[in-house]
Amino acid sequence: MWAQSAAEIGAIIATARKRRGLTQTSLAQALGVTQNWISEIERGKDTAHIGKVLRVLSYLGVRLEVGEAPWIGSTKRQQAKSSAGSLGDIVRAHSVAGRSKKGSR
Repeated sequence: MWAQSAAEIGAIIATARKRRGLTQTSLAQALGVTQNWISEIERGKDTAHIGKVLRVLSYLGVRLEVGEAPWIGSTKRQQAKSSAGSLGDIVRAHSVAGRSKKGSR
């Protein structure tokens, strides 16, 4: 399943929770958050903390993968690749930059 918005991720979380027979309250208790927070996430709260959302996905056994969407045309994909580099290149660049800053303190 592909997700492009907080609302779609919320729907994935709600579906996974229900398939596991969990209520919002029981999921919240297991994760140390409030039932209201789970409700907001399932409704697509845009300002949710990514770490908490990833913890919910992990608890529910939902794997998150990153990749290029298949509906992006090959022309757009080529333009993006030539200007931005691969996701791996971006992660490596930020990792190196982060280590350089820490070492210069």
